[in-house]
Amino acid sequence: MKSPSDVLRASGTGAGSGPGLKDAKDLSTRTRSGISGLDALIEGGFIKGSAISLCGDSGTGKTIFGLQYLYEGATKYDEPGLYISFDEHKRSMFRNMQRFGWNLTQLEKEKKLLVIEYPPYEVDHFSSQESVIHDLIDHMGIERMVIDSVTPLALLYEGEQTRRQGLLKLIDHIRSWDVTTLLISESVGDITVGAPRSRYGIEFLTDGLIYLYNVRRKNYRERALEVVKMRGVAHENKVCPMKITPAGMAVYPKQQFFDE
Repeated sequence: MKSPSDVLRASGTGAGSGPGLKDAKDLSTRTRSGISGLDALIEGGFIKGSAISLCGDSGTGKTIFGLQYLYEGATKYDEPGLYISFDEHKRSMFRNMQRFGWNLTQLEKEKKLLVIEYPPYEVDHFSSQESVIHDLIDHMGIERMVIDSVTPLALLYEGEQTRRQGLLKLIDHIRSWDVTTLLISESVGDITVGAPRSRYGIEFLTDGLIYLYNVRRKNYRERALEVVKMRGVAHENKVCPMKITPAGMAVYPKQQFFDE
């Protein structure tokens, strides 16, 4: 496995700096999600440079969502992506995504996708390599990033206050990189009571929260998506049906999910 420093040395890149967050009112500065039906809920896409929490229980499709966001960005909008994984090996992710016809290996060769893996015993290296990752982002022209997931990073801190400060510092650094970022997190609590929550409350620190449901109904389950929060965006306040299709995830904004 190559570390961020190894990749950077091979490319001969030096330090750089990116511009600040774009004007949220200018629709031309939106980043298309690549998820069919989602952009209709968020005025055309994410605000460029924002950090969005993607939350849900196990099996709701968070990793598929994140990789589809990067794949569609690279293939349709010429926006290179970075995937930072703390949970799943690249080999298994790439193999699993072949079912959707996504050739992620080819995107890597074309330098439209970069995957950095941190095994459990190297999670603490991430903080010390933030500046190197920033340089990679500048060198490769990265515009989209996914961190999967924030849980291992949160576990590095002891105590809620220290954890919150550490995560806030991380998100401030990410915002300075001028990439549109999805931070994947597990959910916590009863989703039928109050607003959906992520583990460690990452959504309070980010610009938005997208929640993925996988609700059991008798002997089967149904998927859905809800935009719980999106700063600077007049988003739809509804739970929309969602499916994993042969081409990836798709949201159906005009359909009803919960029984009337």
